Amino acid sequence: MISRPWYISASAVRDYLAIKGLAAASPDGPEFERAEAELLAMAADCVQAERRKLEPRKPKLLDSGAYRYRGPAPRRLMLIVSYDKRREGHLPQLIRVLPESERRR
Repeated sequence: MISRPWYISASAVRDYLAIKGLAAASPDGPEFERAEAELLAMAADCVQAERRKLEPRKPKLLDSGAYRYRGPAPRRLMLIVSYDKRREGHLPQLIRVLPESERRR
């Protein structure tokens, strides 16, 4: 079982599906559930990399107050995580998923 270090927002799942070319996937469908599970695995990997202090994967604080994590190979997606308190609970929330090419903008 994958631990849940972050909540995964529906918009982050939609971002990820769009990157994978599955933007029309239904929120109730298997593609959406599979994408959420993949994002949970990436989140766990990012947290482990942070704990091991892997320098290239160190999260970067953005002007917005959110953190940008570099996802695992081979995609190296950017995972934008908010640590703001939310009524959903105490965990940080993955709010955006962007292709690495967006980092240079």
